[in-house]
Parts: sequence; C-alpha cells; structure tokens
Amino acid sequence: MKAYKDKKMAPVEFVKRVHSFVRDRRGVAALEFALIAPVMIALYMGSVEVTAGLDLNKNLGRATSMVADLVNQQKTISADDINKIMDIGTATLLPYTRDTPQITVTSITISAAKVATVAWSRRKVNLTYTTPYKAGDAVALNANLLVPSTSVIRVEMSVAYVPLMAFYMKNAVTTATGASAIGITMAKTAYGRVRQGASVTCSGC
Repeated sequence: MKAYKDKKMAPVEFVKRVHSFVRDRRGVAALEFALIAPVMIALYMGSVEVTAGLDLNKNLGRATSMVADLVNQQKTISADDINKIMDIGTATLLPYTRDTPQITVTSITISAAKVATVAWSRRKVNLTYTTPYKAGDAVALNANLLVPSTSVIRVEMSVAYVPLMAFYMKNAVTTATGASAIGITMAKTAYGRVRQGASVTCSGC
C-alpha cells in the first residue's frame, strides 16, 4: 500500500520541482551575459575596425594632397628632397603600422598641342626609392587638366588596410613588404598646378 502511494506522489513531486525550477531566478544574469557578450564584443570590435579604416582613409587623402602641395611650391627640387617629402607623407599615416604606403610623384608636362608626357618621377615602396616612369612617356589626363603649355604634379598613394579581425572580409591584399593578407587596398590621387614658373625642375630624378 505504501509503495502504491509513493508511485502516486512521484508525478506530483516532479511537477513541484519543475515549477520551482521555473520560478528560480538564480544565475539568470550570468546566462544573459553568456548569450549577449559574444554579440556585444563582435559589435565593439567591428566598430573599432570601421573607425580605424575610415580614419586611415581620411589620413591617406590628407597625406596625398600634402605631398602634392609641398612639391608644387618648389621651383627646383632634388631627388633627395622628394624622398624626404615622401617620408613625411608616410609619417602622416601613423600610428597605423600594419602597412606602409606606396607613393609615386610624377611631374607631367602638357605641350601646346595638349599632349601630356612625363617630365620626371619618383616612387617610394617600403623604404626603396626608384624612378617608375621614363621621361617622355605618354600620360592619360582628364580633359580639364589639359591646359596647353603648363605642368602639373600628380601624386598617387596607396596602402593596404589590414584589420586585426577580418570578420567577413575575403579580399586578399599585398603589403609594401610583399606579404599577403586579408584586407582592403586604399588609394588616392592628387593633382596640383605648379606655383612658381612653368614647371618644377628635378635634379637626380
């Protein structure tokens, strides 16, 4: 008879325990944190990467314009002076250090017939300075820049933005050192008219 009563009470006791478990609020905060924390951390890191990328893109534009402006102010300049100006452009992107920018400075001469050709050029890639274009090479310019018998300075800068956390990024980029990484290639181009005289003369370019 006693065994029969125990069998009858077992479901009732089970229901009571279920109700007690449902009403128990201990550990709810820890459970909610465990569910929400990964999402919040991902959102935080994502916002940090987006902000850093936008800041680098803004600084890249400023550095490109600054390099062009510094060269345009000169009447004569040396290859060493251009190298130093490109070094300043590189420093402008600090504190970003996951890549260094590739910088190309080109002096373009426009003839009376509106034909644009290279007068001289200098390039910096990972502390290596070279002459990328030959004097006299043809250059394609926007029609608005083709003013007869003038000269313009073109500055091209590009850098690979390599995030700390790539998330859903799949684009492969190549840094200045030649290493491959996941990120975004950012590039800017600036043109400027010569301030003094008809052109900027470069010695050693």
